[in-house]
Amino acid sequence: MVAKPLQGKTILITRDASQAGGLKQMLEEKGAEVISIPTISIEDPPDWQPFDQAATELECFDWIVFGSVNAVVQTIKRLRSQNIDIRSLDLGGIAAVGDQTARCLEDNGWPVRIIPNRFQAEDLGDRLIAEGVSGKDIWLPRALVARNVLIEKLEKAGARVVITPVYRNAIPMSNRDRLREVLTNRKPDWITFTSSSTVDNFFKILDWDPANIELPNLASIGSITSKTIEEYSLKPEFTADPQNLSGLCEGIIRCQSVPSR
Repeated sequence: MVAKPLQGKTILITRDASQAGGLKQMLEEKGAEVISIPTISIEDPPDWQPFDQAATELECFDWIVFGSVNAVVQTIKRLRSQNIDIRSLDLGGIAAVGDQTARCLEDNGWPVRIIPNRFQAEDLGDRLIAEGVSGKDIWLPRALVARNVLIEKLEKAGARVVITPVYRNAIPMSNRDRLREVLTNRKPDWITFTSSSTVDNFFKILDWDPANIELPNLASIGSITSKTIEEYSLKPEFTADPQNLSGLCEGIIRCQSVPSR
């Protein structure tokens, strides 16, 4: 029997528990032992009123823009709770930051018109601007706290952007003991990070000085996440290309196939 490419490797994943399954399955199919310890959890925003107001005006927006799978899941959940069926509405264009966000939208009946070549907010903004956003109304359901680069780009180009929080990132501090135990005793070969928040929260939960601990190989899903890792004076072994879960999994396999020097 041919050995699987990640046979004998232990990989720690830090995604929110509700989303860890896809990456876990990919890695396990390649032979890895996967340990899931979320460093992020997704919670409802403190106030749904801004979202509910925007939801009554869905057909007024020229574009609806989604920057994450979390935003899609939370948006659809809230619309369903309000008995709003988007299939009966005449919606404007829908844009998604990446292929996984787009797949989640399309699986729920939302046709996607724009996906940038590089799966990050800067490129999504460029694609929308190329379509012409001056004077257009854009709805952006997103995290309560998030980078503003997309908003700034669109508003500079003349768009009117309505921002409505649909979730907030919480830190599951209760995972500290388990995280420390796994790093100390299980000694995984890899840690995967799928957002800047998973990186920042990892060190907040761990509460150890990065300079004083020996970490395994770090795998980053994208350039923004890699930049956050580097802010802790660490360096990821690679940045996924494409910047999605498949790219993350394949990046680990490629690194494992390189002979040790």
